[in-house]
Amino acid sequence: MKTRTFLLAALALALLPVSARQSLPASPSPAWIQEFNNLPETTRKSYIAQFRKAEQLFAQKRIMECLFSLMELEKLYAGNPGLYNLRGACYIEIRNIEKALENFEKAQKLDPSNLTIQFNLAEAHYVNHDYSRALKAFTELLLPFKDNPGMTPLLQFKRYICARKLDNQPLAAELEKLYGPMDDTPYYYCTQAILKLMEGDKEAAQGQLLSAIRIYGGTSAIQAFTDAMTEAGILPSPYGQTVPTEQPVKTGLEKRR
Repeated sequence: MKTRTFLLAALALALLPVSARQSLPASPSPAWIQEFNNLPETTRKSYIAQFRKAEQLFAQKRIMECLFSLMELEKLYAGNPGLYNLRGACYIEIRNIEKALENFEKAQKLDPSNLTIQFNLAEAHYVNHDYSRALKAFTELLLPFKDNPGMTPLLQFKRYICARKLDNQPLAAELEKLYGPMDDTPYYYCTQAILKLMEGDKEAAQGQLLSAIRIYGGTSAIQAFTDAMTEAGILPSPYGQTVPTEQPVKTGLEKRR
C-alpha cells in the first residue's frame, strides 16, 4: 500500500544537541527535547541513528519492520513524539485507524504545538471518514499554515470534500470559488471534477482530472489531491475495489434528488 499524505517531521534534526543547532532560528525547545538532551551522548547518538533507519523503513514501505524498530526505540527513550507520529503513520498504512489515532493523540500530548502531528491527526479522522471532526481539524490548521503555499490549497480541498460529504452546501459553494484555473494548484480542476461527478457526467469529470494531471503531473501536489479523493471514495483505489465491478461505486457525492 502506498504512503498517504501524512507528514513526517525531521525529528532527527530536532533531536540533535543544542550545540549542533546553533545556526537555526532561536526558539524554546519542547520539554521532551530538553529531556532527551540529558541522556548520555552514546544513547542519543544510537537513538538518532536508529530513528533515521526507522524513517527509511517507512519510506521503503517496510511497515512491519518499521513498527518493530519503533518498539525497540521506545525501550531506549519513550518521550519522543516523533516516535508515535511515525507509528501512527504506520498504522494508517495497514488500516488500523484506532491504533493510528491513539498514537497521533499521544504524540500531540507530548508536543501540542507540532503542526506535523496536528495535520496527521486531522488526516487520520479524514481517512476514518469522520468528516465532521476532520473538517474542524483542517479548519483549525488554516491559520498556522497560512504562509505555506503548498499546504493551504490542500487543506481547503480536504475541507471541500468534508463539506460535500456532510452536505454542507453553503460551505462547499464558498470553497468552490477559492481558486481558478490560473492558480498554481490542482484545486480548481479537482473541485470541478467532483462537481461533474455529482452531476453524473463521468466523461467531463475525467477531462478535468486529465487537465490537472497534464499540468501538475509528477508533482507531489497532484498526488496529494488525488489521494484525498481516493481516501474519500470519490476515485477508485489503484489497489482495487471491494465493491463488485458490476455494481456502481458510491462516492457519497451523488446528486441529491
